[in-house]
Amino acid sequence: MSSELLLDVTRLVARSWTKRSATGIDRVCEAYGSHFRERARAVVQHRGVVKVLSRRDSDKLFEMLLQPGESFRSKVLRFAPLALARSPSRIDGNGMLYINPSHTDFDLPTHHEWVAKSNLRSVYFLHDLIPLTHPRLTSAHAVKRHLGRVRGLLRHGYGAIVNTRATMVELTKFASKRRLGLPPVTVAPLAGAELQRASASASNRAAPCINDEAEPYFLAIGTIEQRKNYGMLLRVWERMASEYGASCPKLIIVGQEGPQSSAIFETYRAKPELSRFVRFETGARDGDVANLLEGARALLMPTHAEGYGLPVVEALQHRTPVIANNIPSFQEIGQGIPMLLDVEDEGAWKRAIGRFAFTDHERDRQINMMGHFVPPTWQNHFAIIDPWLESLANDEQVAIKRMQVEC
Repeated sequence: MSSELLLDVTRLVARSWTKRSATGIDRVCEAYGSHFRERARAVVQHRGVVKVLSRRDSDKLFEMLLQPGESFRSKVLRFAPLALARSPSRIDGNGMLYINPSHTDFDLPTHHEWVAKSNLRSVYFLHDLIPLTHPRLTSAHAVKRHLGRVRGLLRHGYGAIVNTRATMVELTKFASKRRLGLPPVTVAPLAGAELQRASASASNRAAPCINDEAEPYFLAIGTIEQRKNYGMLLRVWERMASEYGASCPKLIIVGQEGPQSSAIFETYRAKPELSRFVRFETGARDGDVANLLEGARALLMPTHAEGYGLPVVEALQHRTPVIANNIPSFQEIGQGIPMLLDVEDEGAWKRAIGRFAFTDHERDRQINMMGHFVPPTWQNHFAIIDPWLESLANDEQVAIKRMQVEC
C-alpha cells in the first residue's frame, strides 16, 4: 500500500510528553507510526479540535515521536506553535483513509462530523470492549466513553481493526444486540516487544537482586488496577506465606499505577507479612522486565478480562511458563501452551503456584512446547492490514453501505 493516508498520533504525543511507560495500546501506536510514517500525514486532536499536519511537518513530528529522547519537550515546544498554526482543521480528503490506532476521541460526535466534512474513510482500532462487557471493573465515565466509541465505530467507521477473534466476537454480539451495522472487520494479532536484558549497571532494582535458583519467584505484569485481579494474588500469597513460612516463593508485580490502584496498595500495606514475599515495581523499564522474565518460575496473569494480553506473548517469547485466567483471548494467543485456570478457584491457583515454585511436570510440559510457539510479528500484522486497507480505499460498495448506515 503506497497511497497517502492520515494517521492519528494524538496518543503518541501525549505519552512522549508525559514520559510514562508504554502500555499495549501505546506499543500499537508506535508500530503504526513506524510503519506508516513514509506515507502518512499526522493528525492530532483534543476534544473535538483537530489539526492535520502537512507532509513536511508530519515527517518532523514522526521523527520526534519515534525517537523522543530527553529533549522531546523542548523540541515540541519549538515545533508545535508554528506547525499547528499552519495546519488546517479540515481538508478535502477525497475519500482518503484516516486511521486511529488508539481509542482517542472517536466517542465524540464532533469527531465524526470532522471525518464526514473532510471526506475521509475512517478506520478504528478497537482494542477491546471490556468497559462494556465488564462494567464493574471500571468507572461509569469509562463505560460511557467506550460505549460512545463502539457506537461511533459501528455507525460511522469504514472499517475496524481488532487484535483477536475474541474481540471480533464481542463486537459482532454488540452490533447484533443493538441492531447496528457492522463495517468490514479484520483480525491482526499484535507482536510482543523485543525485550532486551538490562545490564547490571543499568538496572539496580530488578533481576540483579534475585537469584532464581535460591529464591524462586513469580512475575505479574500489567497496570496496577482492579481489572488485573492482583488482589487475588495477594490473598493467595498470604495463604502461601502462612503455609510455607520462610521458603515461600516471591512475587514481583510490575506495572504503573492505574485507576483504583490505591485499594490494592491498601490491602498490601494492611498485611505487613506480605512485604517479605511480595514487592511492586512501578518504574521498571523494558530491560528490567526482560531480566525478570528470564528468571521467573512463571508469569501470572489472573486478569478478569483482556482484549489481547501482550505479557503472555512476551513471556512465551522468553520461554517463561505462564499461568493465566481461562479467558478467550488467552486461549487464542497462547497456542495451547499456558496453564489456564478459573480465577474464581483460588485454591487451584495456590496449588499450581506451589508446584511451579519447584519441579512440576506441567511446567516442564510448557518449557518443552516453547519451541513450537510462533510469536506474532509486526511484519505479519501489516501483511494483513496493508492489503485490507487497500481494499477499503478502493471499494466503492463499502462507501455506499456506510452512506446508507449514516442516512
